[in-house]
Amino acid sequence: MKFWDAPRSSFPYSFDEVVAAFWDRYPNSHAKHILSEDVLDRKVVGNTIVTKKLIVKQGSSILKRVPRWISRMTDIRVVPVIEESIYDKATKRLTTYTRNVSHLSLFQLHERCIYKPTENHQETTPFLTDVLRTVNVSIDCGRMSSVYEKVLMMGFKKSINNTTKGMFEKLEEKFGLKHSPNSEKMKLIKEKIIKSSTNLVTHVKCEEETVV
Repeated sequence: MKFWDAPRSSFPYSFDEVVAAFWDRYPNSHAKHILSEDVLDRKVVGNTIVTKKLIVKQGSSILKRVPRWISRMTDIRVVPVIEESIYDKATKRLTTYTRNVSHLSLFQLHERCIYKPTENHQETTPFLTDVLRTVNVSIDCGRMSSVYEKVLMMGFKKSINNTTKGMFEKLEEKFGLKHSPNSEKMKLIKEKIIKSSTNLVTHVKCEEETVV
C-alpha cells in the first residue's frame, strides 16, 4: 500500500465560496471523463450536511496513465466511485472521502480531502481556503504490487492539475475574479497554485523486479 500526503494548496476564495463550487463542480471543461454524478443521500445532522454521491468516470484518467504491462487494469472502461462529504458549519470544515466501488480485486484507491479557511495567512488576499489531501493506493498483484502502486499513484498526482483547474473554472464562473485592488495578486496566486499542482509529480523510477 502506498500513502501520499499532498502539499497544502489554497484557493483565493472564501470557504463558503469554495464549498459552493465543490458541490457544483461538474460538469467543467477539465472533467470530460465524468459520465454522471448522482446524489444518493443527503441529510442535515445538527450543524452538518452529510452527502453521499455516486460519480461514474469513463476509462479513469488515472488508469490511462498505467502502462499496458499492467494488463487488466488498462482494459477498465468505467469506474464508479462513492464520494461522501461532511460539511460542518460550526467548525468551517468540509471533509470528503472518495473510493472506487468496483474492480476491487484489482485496485483500491481512497482519497480524503479537508477544505478549511487558511489560518494566520499574510494579508495578501482578503481570504484563502486550504485543501489538505491524503491518498492511499493498494494493489494485490504479488511481487509487482509495489511497482504498480507507484505507477498508479503517479497517475493520480498528475490528475490533480485538472482537478485544480476545474475548481478554479467553477469558482470564477460563480464568483468572478474578485475585482478589487488585489485582483492582479489573486491571478498570480491562481497561476502559482495550478503550477504547483502540475509539479507535484516527482520522477518515479519503476523497475520490474527480477523473477527468479
